[in-house]
Parts: sequence; structure tokens; C-alpha cells
Amino acid sequence: MLKLDPNDPLDRMILKELDGAPVLFDEWLDAMDELSDEPDCEQILRDRGLERETVLRDALEYRRDFHTRLAEMGISADDRFTLCFQFNEQAQAAPSLELLRIFCELLCDPGFLLDYEPATDDEEEQTILQYLSFMTERDELLQTLLQRGELAGKFEEVKKEKRSPKPVDCDTERKYEILQCFTALFDMPARGSGDILQHNLTHYICVATASPVLKSIEPLLIFRLLTRRQSYMCSTPDLAVKLSALWKPDHNKIDADNGRNFKQYRTNLQLFMRLCRIYERDLQVDIPLCWYGLDQVTVLGDFYRQEIAAGWTYSDEQDEFPFPPAIEELVEDALFTCFEHGSGDSILLADSGITDKEVLDYQCSDHPVTVSLLERISAHMNTHAVELTNQFLQADPSGVKQMCRTILEKATSGAAVSAQDVPFLLASINEGLMELQDYFASQYLIQAGQALTAGPLTGTPEQLG
Repeated sequence: MLKLDPNDPLDRMILKELDGAPVLFDEWLDAMDELSDEPDCEQILRDRGLERETVLRDALEYRRDFHTRLAEMGISADDRFTLCFQFNEQAQAAPSLELLRIFCELLCDPGFLLDYEPATDDEEEQTILQYLSFMTERDELLQTLLQRGELAGKFEEVKKEKRSPKPVDCDTERKYEILQCFTALFDMPARGSGDILQHNLTHYICVATASPVLKSIEPLLIFRLLTRRQSYMCSTPDLAVKLSALWKPDHNKIDADNGRNFKQYRTNLQLFMRLCRIYERDLQVDIPLCWYGLDQVTVLGDFYRQEIAAGWTYSDEQDEFPFPPAIEELVEDALFTCFEHGSGDSILLADSGITDKEVLDYQCSDHPVTVSLLERISAHMNTHAVELTNQFLQADPSGVKQMCRTILEKATSGAAVSAQDVPFLLASINEGLMELQDYFASQYLIQAGQALTAGPLTGTPEQLG
């Protein structure tokens, strides 16, 4: 699974480039010098007290076991798209710990599980390093997804709380901190008052205390009342709210009216973060569950991942908000592909005699004719995505070549296409077909991951080995 670690010298350079800060060549050289001091394979084995032959044998045995388990479940490993399709079918029908293990293996596979066994000494060393890294990442991902499943099960219990229980007497001193937190971020509604808000906060703190389930997510309950029912909380004494309304997901559009919404979303995130800090020492409150629930009922998780974590420039503050990683995010970061050799599996690229870089340079051209042709091809392929993907899956090499030519003819009908452009356009179409296949494969993996983490699974991780 691809991860960029700010402590890694090369990853640090890449992160700077992604943030729009050009990295000087001397900095790259310094990073390479720093890497040259890192321990090699033999040093890593010595530090861990491991024998080279033992680790290599374990890696190859693990790979054989992986393929055996797939075969026993009737999942083909010969074709990666078929693997994703069949895997998703089984995950939807009968989620299990074993399928969750396979999901983690697919996302963390650095190449040695689905690729060929090594043949040379250099490839053996690579396999050893891949295997050691893979086992660490697999275990971390498995624990993350097991926790996500547990949180999903707990939040289902929260959503069953549709009516407020009878409030019980309890300590409500937090209402003053909550009021201060609210007024620091929001203007009091025109007909609202701090006294009414304090009164309603007192009531719902006592309501939450009456139910262990509600108590576990009290910061989320208060947050929803302060955002979804804000004006009523501030202006209506003895406000009665149906809890079921608070657990219905919002359907805001993140990219609509960005200027106003971005500011509001950011403010809401700050409110929730501060509420969690108020409750962080309360042992009856499950803070990870609160963040999971926030992700389920608001768009704030998607907003954070798309705008803030990706490098939002609308605020100087770049807080890290502890949302559980979304399945979509995990699959995207894994960069799973149906094509073992990447662009080397592109038939039209191999046919053309041009290089990857030349195709990329062509695609990045700002020449109006080139831009227009590529846009027409992209629009045509997006319109017929499912049909083209099905055809591509069934096509042999000659069929792929014919498909690309047909797409070129249909997409550019009526436009002038020079002979010089044709090889680049055909290679781009072949690349687009591969991207479509990868997209649908990733959708199967996302659906499978969601099914496998929709609730706690039976068994224990120790059974997985």
C-alpha cells in the first residue's frame, strides 16, 4: 500500500512537490545521500535476528498459501479483474475474517503475491524486503479494519436510539465549556440566548447519561444538536428533538458554493474537535466511535479528505482530524492494478514504438487541436465506459487494436486527425481502456471492503496467522 512518510527523505521531497514547493536538485542529492546510509537487506536481517533462507522460504510459502486459499474459495488468481469481481461477490454474500485477510493482502501486496516467483539473487533480496514490509503493513491494516467493523457495529446500536430516554440527574458542569466553545465559533441566533442554550444543553447531557449507548457518543449528540438544530437549541426552551433525525445522513454537496460552505465545514470541524477535547478524559465516552459516527452522518469526513488533507489553502491551520480511514481512501492509496507490468501491458504503446514519456508529453500538450481530440475521446469513452470495459475484457491483442481504432474513428468523426497524431491517440485510448478496467476493479474492491467492515466479524485475528 502506497504511503508517503514525512520522515522518509524521498517521501519528504515528494510531499513538498505535491504541496507546490519546487525541490532543488541539491535537495534531491541530499535525500539520496541520506538514503545511502540506510541498512541494506543483510543488515536488516541481522538486526532482526533473521536468517536469509528462512525469510525467503517463509515468503514463498506465504505466496503459495495465498494462492491455495484463493483456489479453495473458488476465486481465480489468473486474471486480476476476475479476482476482484469474484472476491466482491463472496464478500457481499458472506463476510468473514478470512475474506478480510485477503482484502488486506490485496491492498498491501508489494508485488510478490500476484506476480511471478523470483528467479535471481537480486529478485530474492527484493522479495525478502517486500515480504518483511508486507507483513507489517498487512497486520496494521487488518487491525484498522477490524476496529472499523467494531465501530460500525456500535454505531448501528446508536442509530437504534430513536427516542430520548427519561433524563437522569448528573453533573452538567460541561455545559459552560460547551457554551464557551459554541460562542467562540458561532454568532448567537437573533432570537437566541445563552440561558436557553444552557438549559437545553443541561437537558441533553442528562438524556445522554440515561443511556450507555448515547453516553458513549455524547460529543456527537451535542454536536448534531448545535449544528442541525442550532437555532432551536438557542431559542426554544425545553426543546424536544427526535434522535432518529440526528442520525440521518446529511446530503450536502461539498463542491457547491465553495466559499461559504468551506468556511462553514471548517468551523463545524473545529467545533467537533473542541467538543471531543472537552470529553476526552471521560471514560464513558468512545471518542473513535464519535469520529466514525461524524463520518457517517455528515460530509465532513469527505470534506476533510478532499480539501484539508489534500492541501487546502483557505486556512493557515492544518489540523489533523482523526477520522477512521475510508475504504475508498485505502483502495485508492493501495494503487491496485489489473496490469502486472503497468504500461508494459499496453498493446498500442508497444506497437507504436513511442515511449511512455512521449505519450505523456503529448497528453499534456496545450495545442488546441490536441486538446480537442483528447477531450472528444475522453467524452466518448466515459459515455460508453461499461460497454467498452466489457469489450476490452473479452478482446485478444488483435481485438484490442481494432477496439482502439474504432473508438478513435467514432470519437473524432468529422475532425481532422493527422497521421502524426494517430499513434499517440491510439496509445492514449489503450491507456484509457486500462484505466477503465482498473476503475471498475477498484469499485469491486471498495464494495467488498465496505461489506467486510459493515460490522464486527466472527472469530479472532489470531486465527489468521
